[in-house]
Amino acid sequence: MAAPNYPQDNPDETPFGRPSAAPREHGAAPSAETFLQKLARWTRWVLTGLTVIYCLAFLIILYLLEFEAEDYTLLSTAMYLPPWGWLVPLVPLAFLSLLFYARLLIVQVACVPVLIFGFMDLRWHDWPPAGKASLRIVTNNIGQNHKTSFKGFADAQKADIIALQDAYAEARGPEIARQFPDRYVVGRDQFVLVSKYPVRAAGALPIPDPEDPGQKVAAWFEVDCEGQTIIVFVVHLPTPRDQLNALKGLGALSVVAGKEGGHGDKIRQSNEAFFKTQQAIGRQIVDYTRQAKVPFIVCGDFNVPTHGKIYRHFRENWIEAFNERGQGVGATFPGDAHLPAWLRLDNIYCSRTGLRPIHAEAEEGRGSQHRCMAATFEFTGSR
Repeated sequence: MAAPNYPQDNPDETPFGRPSAAPREHGAAPSAETFLQKLARWTRWVLTGLTVIYCLAFLIILYLLEFEAEDYTLLSTAMYLPPWGWLVPLVPLAFLSLLFYARLLIVQVACVPVLIFGFMDLRWHDWPPAGKASLRIVTNNIGQNHKTSFKGFADAQKADIIALQDAYAEARGPEIARQFPDRYVVGRDQFVLVSKYPVRAAGALPIPDPEDPGQKVAAWFEVDCEGQTIIVFVVHLPTPRDQLNALKGLGALSVVAGKEGGHGDKIRQSNEAFFKTQQAIGRQIVDYTRQAKVPFIVCGDFNVPTHGKIYRHFRENWIEAFNERGQGVGATFPGDAHLPAWLRLDNIYCSRTGLRPIHAEAEEGRGSQHRCMAATFEFTGSR
């Protein structure tokens, strides 16, 4: 039986108690946006734009520092700056984003691992136990050690070979020999090699330091490691200290805005000449190592950050111990600054045949301008 169709008590009311939308009168305007709403909307747009600009600039700068730095005056200097400085603009940007547009933090925070793992080369390798046929080497520039000594680290590492730069055999050789009475101590030019194994021959490479033509930038030592002959190349490339100091204060501004023939132009020319010479010296050293008929190690103070064309040329021809077996960032310079060391200027490489790195470690805590770098190599193939 059909239910009777009773009339509604309130005909103006929609079913289930929901009020019906009132018809919009012709010509009526929607509610106006308040000033605070406009300000919040524009703030989000501005923060989005600044984030995009920062991220693009961040990636472009890191790319240029990695592949093209030596070709540009400001970038060649920026290679030596603390890398975490590129994250400083994120601090105010992230704070404002947290207040007004928190989703932008996802993009901004992503820049941190890009810098740490992609640019700073953070490494965390294991250290397999060394076999019987292995060799451990420590390198250090002892020039500005502020009356500290490399010996404690070298002893703790149980180094078989210690390669020293700025040692000058005539001046410091006797003192070093007294420190290691049971070792072979051989000096050539500014370089001294302290070895557990006999040093059969040694000499300085005929590459003069452009700043001091009477001084050589590398030496070689032929070492007999229990029947296995190896060559240890010890390197000390010229320092860009003058080029870096020239850009302090208003130097950088004069480079950007200076006229041809002015102070800024002189800085550019000096910078360009230095890094062209640095690249030429690096290529010369690589060419000498190619002539070696036995396994070799190349170590010392390269004065070259782990970015740029020179470093990449080394990596293309040699095996970098820290890149293969290091832990952390392996910074050795500047060890006497108030900030943590941030550059790996002191490094150890080996030939692509005959040796394999199984350990690499940078010294920590000592207040020397250059800290030590240590590496252990395992002999491969027939001896």
